[in-house]
Amino acid sequence: MPAEGSLPPGRKLRPRKPATRTPRAPLTLEGVAAAAFQVIEREGLDSLTMRKLADELGVQAASLYWHVKDKLDLIDLLAEALFAGFAPEEWAEVAPDGGEADWQSHLSRFAHGFRRYLLSRRDAARILTSKFVVGPSMLRHLDEQLGRIRAAGMDDRCAAYGFYNTLVFVHGSVLWETSPLSAAVARGVEPRQYLGELRAELDDLDPGTYPHAHALADELTRPGMDERFAFGLKCLLAGLAQQLNQP
Repeated sequence: MPAEGSLPPGRKLRPRKPATRTPRAPLTLEGVAAAAFQVIEREGLDSLTMRKLADELGVQAASLYWHVKDKLDLIDLLAEALFAGFAPEEWAEVAPDGGEADWQSHLSRFAHGFRRYLLSRRDAARILTSKFVVGPSMLRHLDEQLGRIRAAGMDDRCAAYGFYNTLVFVHGSVLWETSPLSAAVARGVEPRQYLGELRAELDDLDPGTYPHAHALADELTRPGMDERFAFGLKCLLAGLAQQLNQP
């Protein structure tokens, strides 16, 4: 009887085949950004951490630091990625209005399309707020719009400030639209219900003390951000156009 742990007579030990592993694709900045957006879509920007991103990619957190220094660096990467994914012609609902000046028509189309694009991506406006990340995609949009404004005869200061304020208006509008209107809404009350209750409060105001808030209760609480955005953008572009006539 063979000793414990030995093979029976006539049997040979067969070498085991080495375990095969599917090679992992190397990390790229595009892959890092895509994985980060997946985390954001599920859990929001505040929940994005380097560790969660590493788990999403199936790598050790230390591997990420070869590509991004920290979360701040990651947000810059995502800002450029957002501009890379935006094509105005895919998001604008209508073609430029032939009745407007060329630069106004195209800047309006850009703004409307960019708003819709940001609204389609969770926390996109938060990623871009206060960011001036000069990457090839951002520069492409920047240079195209600045070129149209300057070609219309606007001076350099107005062209730069005009496009800057258009971006700020879009970002601010989207932030407003995607933020809870109140603590009650944050806790689950439907926005339309809240606006209805707010209108009732304004209607109950003493018109002698608050004549304008009382009179405009309907306009102040009426839902419909598309109309409000279009009005604000029209005013912004009209004011910018006036700069062409300034000495």
